[in-house]
Amino acid sequence: MPTKRFYFDFYQCNTISTNTANEYHSPDDVMAKLLQDFEDAHQLTVKQVGSKIVEMRDIQRTSFGFKGILGKHRQNDLPHAAVAGGQERELTLNANENLLEKAYFHYYSVNSVLIIQKNRYCYNWLLLSKYLSDSVQNTTVNPIIQTASLNWLMRNEVRIKTLEIGIARPRNAELFRNAEHDFNNAMIATLNGSNSAKINLTLRGDGRTTDPETRYLGSNLKRAFAETFETFQVEKLKVDTENVETGFNHPLDLVADKLTHYADVEMGGRYPLSASIWEALAAAKASKEDELNAYFGLPGAQVD
Repeated sequence: MPTKRFYFDFYQCNTISTNTANEYHSPDDVMAKLLQDFEDAHQLTVKQVGSKIVEMRDIQRTSFGFKGILGKHRQNDLPHAAVAGGQERELTLNANENLLEKAYFHYYSVNSVLIIQKNRYCYNWLLLSKYLSDSVQNTTVNPIIQTASLNWLMRNEVRIKTLEIGIARPRNAELFRNAEHDFNNAMIATLNGSNSAKINLTLRGDGRTTDPETRYLGSNLKRAFAETFETFQVEKLKVDTENVETGFNHPLDLVADKLTHYADVEMGGRYPLSASIWEALAAAKASKEDELNAYFGLPGAQVD
């Protein structure tokens, strides 16, 4: 049986509701609503996300949470089909048809972990966040960062020299009024005050001095990062760090350094066999248990 290598990305979901009276209180509630809509009529899961049409092609409840298949419709012009060195021909679709990209996923209720087949033509975490959100709740889907990067950052002797962050404006800024960290409150105020759709911010210490008070950014920024990921759709978060004891410099990309897994999946023609890819998703979770346990233990860690 032929195989193909597939990659799987790890995310954590977080849901913030406009008030306690509505039906959404957690990502589990969001998934349960999608399941109910899917069972009532598949079309109820179809949403327009910007210029994209996104839907659930399948969703089921499981012992660990939910599993399903996300679908995104592409309305691109079709390429031609051809044999190498031979004639080419046009591919055709009916007037109501689109190209369909799919991604299989597992959602785990414990810690709201989403593991999804990597398919850049189908989704990114910003599109997922928008698809899982609506007018009464905002659900963010944020990459789970490799613990090696986070452990380095949280070391007391490691200080931040430069921070680059890019965020998208919240869909409903009222949801974020209770942000706990001043750093996030300041970004909310900036977005609201400037009416910007996005903000890109660079903070730098004074690299020309050896005085730690001015050479490095405040260590309290480390505490802001977890809340930043939970609150905003973070498109970029890069930090340039330095070990004050050894002088060793180490850049981190807290979006690119996300947890991932790969597996060789059995194929049926051009498509993965469903049973094989479900098995690969379960294996992805099992392979990263130690990383996940370390990651979700980090909020209690002490930093300087």
